Amino acid sequence: MRYKHVKAGDAERYNLNQGEITSILASGVDTDYRVSIFDSMLPKGNEAPWHYHEIDDEIFYLISGEIEFGVENEEFVARAGDLVIAGPNVKRRFKAIIDSHLLVINAPSGPSESFIRDISKFNQDNLPTDSDKQMFIDKYKIYIL
Repeated sequence: MRYKHVKAGDAERYNLNQGEITSILASGVDTDYRVSIFDSMLPKGNEAPWHYHEIDDEIFYLISGEIEFGVENEEFVARAGDLVIAGPNVKRRFKAIIDSHLLVINAPSGPSESFIRDISKFNQDNLPTDSDKQMFIDKYKIYIL
């Protein structure tokens, strides 16, 4: 039987590029690799470039703020209470229009949480190289376009 209580402030936390703060609330180890759950704070202007995941669904639930999404050929703004789902091989991008708070759920678990850990070493002065991007593909099956 599995059980875990994650108290506020106790989650594994990463300060990412552009001021993003992401905490891993539930990891693959916690869920028998069924799902990962992230709590992300995105400051205005924070963005993820066009990319897609080969393996996992990525589900975004907006708690507060406004985020502009591109999903395949569609562009739209998600607001508090909105849910966005991008399945495997679906191209997506997003940008915080204002400071935003969201939950990101990846199923199955695994690739995305390890990806978060690895990208935490990058910043505006140390952007991923082509070699790094190839590693993201090889290791996590996440393609940055």
